Amino acid sequence: MQLVNHTPFPAMIFRGGIEGNRLFGAVICRVTYDIAGTELKVSTEQTWKVSPPPWECEYGPMDSDEVFYRGGVDLFAFGSARPERGEATSMDVTVELGDTFRASLKVFGPRLWRKESRGLVPSPPYPFREIPLTLAYAYGGKDDWDGLPVPFPSNPAGKGFYLEEANAVGKELPNIEDPKNLIRRWDDRPDPVGLTPCGMAFGPRLQRSVVFDEKTGDLLELKPTLFNAAFPDMVAPSAKTGDRMRITGMSAAGPVEFVLPPSGLMVKLGFGEDIVFREPAVDQIGVEVDRRRAFITYRYPFRYVLVPLVKRSCELFAEG
Repeated sequence: MQLVNHTPFPAMIFRGGIEGNRLFGAVICRVTYDIAGTELKVSTEQTWKVSPPPWECEYGPMDSDEVFYRGGVDLFAFGSARPERGEATSMDVTVELGDTFRASLKVFGPRLWRKESRGLVPSPPYPFREIPLTLAYAYGGKDDWDGLPVPFPSNPAGKGFYLEEANAVGKELPNIEDPKNLIRRWDDRPDPVGLTPCGMAFGPRLQRSVVFDEKTGDLLELKPTLFNAAFPDMVAPSAKTGDRMRITGMSAAGPVEFVLPPSGLMVKLGFGEDIVFREPAVDQIGVEVDRRRAFITYRYPFRYVLVPLVKRSCELFAEG
């Protein structure tokens, strides 16, 4: 079964076997939009592609789109923390979707571990005008042990990870933290947080999704959240037409918000004389704040039985 794409948008079909003659497929389409006021309008340039292998966009690595289904909707925001009043020492960056989903980051200006009589304490944060919301500013990094570099497994590119107290004196803390789990001591080991894709090898992504038997080590459960590329707190249960997405703290001009439009997409599946039409669901939302541009990934997963000599077809249509 091949996908015939009648739309101007990047699209693909991912297929595989379940057991015997039972197969699965998933139609994936990614649409790039311009943010016009509070509306999303289809961009003339479809800059966000779909890709079977993992790939690098200008904001960093992106996961493969060869996924049957995910355990929720990935939310991404690309850009920097920017105070509305010019500068700040700390601020919140917040992402909201619909009436029930809300997630936040705490962003601090530069801080150092300062030695006092009661031990190491963070210095007051310096004012800032802009801090990129990338993993380089989240918890992690590398430290030396007996002359050997030791990386923090979940985020070797970050900052704030120290193996010994003496190594932390006068050194940086991360700028991006989880407001529910702020760093208090030099040897705190919080999970890194962020708004970009976090990668398949990211520790918390694996921990939330893979269950092993404590005695035998056997794999007991593999949850679909393993295929969610967003940070754990940035996975929404669902997203639908009419939901409002609002991002606060990434533009000096104020919040960026828009309403999710109808997809205008339809998948047509044919199995012999049986024809079905299905609208794909929202799978991911990514926002390029500075460019006032967004993408929405749509996905329709399905299962079917392989019957010899029965013609199978898969087509993707867009309104108009």
